[in-house]
Amino acid sequence: TMEGEGGGGASTAPARVQMVGEVLASMGVTEYDPKVNHILLEFVHKYVAEIVQDAAAFQEHANKPELDTDDVRLAIQSKVNGMFAQPPPREFMIELGRAKNSVPLPLIRPGVHLPPVEDCNAGTNYVVVAGRDAEGGLLLSPRAKAAGAKEDGGDAMQTD
Repeated sequence: TMEGEGGGGASTAPARVQMVGEVLASMGVTEYDPKVNHILLEFVHKYVAEIVQDAAAFQEHANKPELDTDDVRLAIQSKVNGMFAQPPPREFMIELGRAKNSVPLPLIRPGVHLPPVEDCNAGTNYVVVAGRDAEGGLLLSPRAKAAGAKEDGGDAMQTD
């Protein structure tokens, strides 16, 4: 953080950068990163260039010989309407909050709340094999068959 561009004393910053610092100071902003001046200056240059370009387009469309304040005002108004979104009115937001808050929350069931078993990591992800039949094949329990277990001929069991 800092106060102004130079922190006291003479500053070596360009006049326009100092001017941005003075505007910030006039708005009560006293602590900011030094890069803020340059970022704001770049924004101002881009914004003014776009306004002048739009004003020139309006002037040309109106077949005027020179730019005038009406062209600039129209360019600013069109830029403000399309660039800076206005928040909804406070009264609208209060009414929206009242409507939303008038609906009671659902009652909370007692106990531990977990998602369905298939979505839980706490569920079993293995199937116990009952044993081997007379030919040495795996005896699969109904649950193992339902889980898609396959006989692999060895001691391990595979599932899909």
